[in-house]
Amino acid sequence: MYQETGGMGEAAAPEVDKVHHNIIGRALSEGYVVACPGARGRETVVDDVYVGRGDLPMSIIDLKAAVRWLRHHKDEIPADTEKIFFDGMSSGGGMAALMGATGNSPKYEPYLEEIGAAKERDDVFCTIVNSPITDFAHIDLAYEWLFSADRVNGLYDGNLKDATVSRSMAKAFEEYVNRLHLKDPESGEPIGFTGADTYSPYLLKKLSEAATKYLFEMTEEERQAWLADPFNQPVLTCDGAKAVVTDLKAYVNWNTGRWMKYLGCYDGFFTKPSRENEAFGGQDGSLGHFSLAMGEILAESADYAKEGEEWLLAARENAKGEYLVNPMNFIGTDEVSTVAPHWYMRCGCHHETTGNIFLNLALKVINCTDAEVNWRYSWPMRHTGISDIEQDEAFEYFNRICK
Repeated sequence: MYQETGGMGEAAAPEVDKVHHNIIGRALSEGYVVACPGARGRETVVDDVYVGRGDLPMSIIDLKAAVRWLRHHKDEIPADTEKIFFDGMSSGGGMAALMGATGNSPKYEPYLEEIGAAKERDDVFCTIVNSPITDFAHIDLAYEWLFSADRVNGLYDGNLKDATVSRSMAKAFEEYVNRLHLKDPESGEPIGFTGADTYSPYLLKKLSEAATKYLFEMTEEERQAWLADPFNQPVLTCDGAKAVVTDLKAYVNWNTGRWMKYLGCYDGFFTKPSRENEAFGGQDGSLGHFSLAMGEILAESADYAKEGEEWLLAARENAKGEYLVNPMNFIGTDEVSTVAPHWYMRCGCHHETTGNIFLNLALKVINCTDAEVNWRYSWPMRHTGISDIEQDEAFEYFNRICK
């Protein structure tokens, strides 16, 4: 199942001959049946009503309904509806993670009943998660930790009050990571910020593995040219066998070269509303805040206390909707759901904003479920659908688990 709910937006069912990506053609050539559902999103309007908004963005409900429709018509479809793959990138990658984490959850049943969805299961066999925009409760904290006031060259020059908020958000992200109780899948050692920082070295390790794969798939001439580029030189060292990213600050400044987004970029800060604010807004077209964590930090700030209190009021109203679009709430918790048995997860390294959110999600699935998780970073890639671009590797995995 291929869907295009990027940017928290609506998705028309893409036509095979007009789709921009070619993963559909590859899947058809490999013998898969491809279904392309549409879904409501932040800009969907019917009779002057924004029907893709409300107490949660409705994309996930429509996508679950599409899976149920396939199972309801299983006798008419020349495919095995017990082996449904679900593909997405960016906020569509967030939807893919949500589909993988919330199969058959009773939390969504009232919404599915409301739209007349079939009385079938909505779990999937494999979820394909590309550069996911997800975990909205903490995504702004995650961004400020990675692209922080102390990490990006020239950030917040002369703006002490925003630098202070940025540092508070970065600290809150570390506290959140500690509550996740993440562990190294190989050693079982804790990954976090309790005592020594074991999170940053683990992230650097995974980035180093991605860089090694990229560089040593080149010819010697190509590799030496890449390493000789002055832009690339600060980010890693490379011997005859592997690449090592040794410094997170150097990586971040290579990753972006500038600060890509503004403070509080997902839950739009003051005069810069985001697509997510639209998705969490009202059916009258109004905008809505959703991050309680960010509201609490602002409310405690001497400079933004008033704005923080207003932020908290809006975020509390959206708390139910935010909960239902956060896969982290359904993995390793008391929530009842069917987790996908296979997760194929990829995240870019260059001009990528979600690297640590991706890390948290992957480790949570590995640590807390029995799912097979095939995951890694892709060094040369930006924020994109990597499974579409690196198709040979992807379909080698897909074909294996199907057989």
